Amino acid sequence: MDYLKKIGKVSLFTFISIIILGLLLNTLYYFDIISNNVYNIAKMIIVLVILFINALLLGKSSDKYGLVEGLKLGGIFLLIMVILKITLNSSFDIRTLIYSIIVLLTTSVGAIIGINKKDAK
Repeated sequence: MDYLKKIGKVSLFTFISIIILGLLLNTLYYFDIISNNVYNIAKMIIVLVILFINALLLGKSSDKYGLVEGLKLGGIFLLIMVILKITLNSSFDIRTLIYSIIVLLTTSVGAIIGINKKDAK
């Protein structure tokens, strides 16, 4: 039960951070402060940086197997994104597959670095 609380807190913090920064980014885009290209790139970078940081924190709080912890966090994120895509009738394409692989790699690397940073103390 303790593990589910930990994963739940990290997942909730991840989604709240993404929503808040996403709203800020959308506001900047709406008022033409940033261009379309900057918006699209920043949208991806914000999600990946937040996932990396949260995976790093999850790795620091884990006992072992940082790769597995990162894959779990990335899997939870991707599961929710797939459910949203199905609900909104969005199409799956090669970009979605590449983005999913990048998300899994980012969370895995973040958790692995988090495990290693914990041992360095």
